[in-house]
Amino acid sequence: MNTIEKLKEDMKTYMKAKDMVSLNTVRGILNEINVRDLKGIKINEEEIIKVLRSEAKKRKESVETFQKAGRTDLSEKEEKELKIIEGYLPAEISDEELTAKLKEVVASCEDKSFGTVMKASIAALKGAADGKRISAILKQIL
Repeated sequence: MNTIEKLKEDMKTYMKAKDMVSLNTVRGILNEINVRDLKGIKINEEEIIKVLRSEAKKRKESVETFQKAGRTDLSEKEEKELKIIEGYLPAEISDEELTAKLKEVVASCEDKSFGTVMKASIAALKGAADGKRISAILKQIL
């Protein structure tokens, strides 16, 4: 079962259970996927992972913003949504594995400037790690 099918099945389950937070989260993800499809972007597993990572990033930023503003009720809601989204994401690789892969990428790049290596790293890892983690480890390596 691919991710879209899983999202649709889970949406049915959440409807029956009347779990509105989970239902709205899954609907939002499916909506983002449909928007990309309408824009002519080919929807495959890699594109779905991009959507999920983007939605997770939005939730993380919202949690931080709401916590700074003292809105624990809204930050808790965003945290619940984040956990639901993370359930559909593949596990990220460990820091040790990430460091090893990044060292390989750095060695393969002729131009050792940060921007060039970062772009090559993101392409090589294909969503296996968050951009912030990649950036932080690359800064240590370079």
